[in-house]
Amino acid sequence: MRLTVEHITKDSRFWNEVNILAKEAFPPEEYLAPAKLAEMAEADGFDFLALKEGESFVGFMAVMIYENLAYLFFLAIAPSCRSKGYGSRAIETLRAEYPEKKQVVDFEMLDETADNSRQREKRRNFYLRNGYKETGFFLSYLGVDYEVFCMDDDFEPEVFKAMMKTIRVEGFNPKYFWQSDKERRI
Repeated sequence: MRLTVEHITKDSRFWNEVNILAKEAFPPEEYLAPAKLAEMAEADGFDFLALKEGESFVGFMAVMIYENLAYLFFLAIAPSCRSKGYGSRAIETLRAEYPEKKQVVDFEMLDETADNSRQREKRRNFYLRNGYKETGFFLSYLGVDYEVFCMDDDFEPEVFKAMMKTIRVEGFNPKYFWQSDKERRI
């Protein structure tokens, strides 16, 4: 059964839960304050959504819509709901909310030397299990390398790069590279 969504604003009934979860779920270099996400959601092309089962909060997602893409900017599931299928249900909900869009996500690149290497591997496997596919495309920003996955076989890196140029976050200036040339950033 799909989860339902509710738009998050600073007046949302889930505002406190969203703030607590955002601080817990994301490392400092990836954290973006929910207030900033709510501000971004005031513009067209960006949705900040509470994920609900019935009236219970189970997590949130932030989704950027650009041309033919639905980019999963953030996904966080409440600790009490993890490992219970809610993440997969969130992906089903995402697909249902944006059925005509190519589903794209990025996440920390695998790195055996990283403190969270096991978490990175689990996250990558989660997206593979839920229909995403490798694109061979990567980006780097704020000192972290990310791998890009897409549910469609015809991922369009130029559209993705154009979308990323619209993100207005201090210090966000990604560099792009292909798996075949990880040393040569484009």
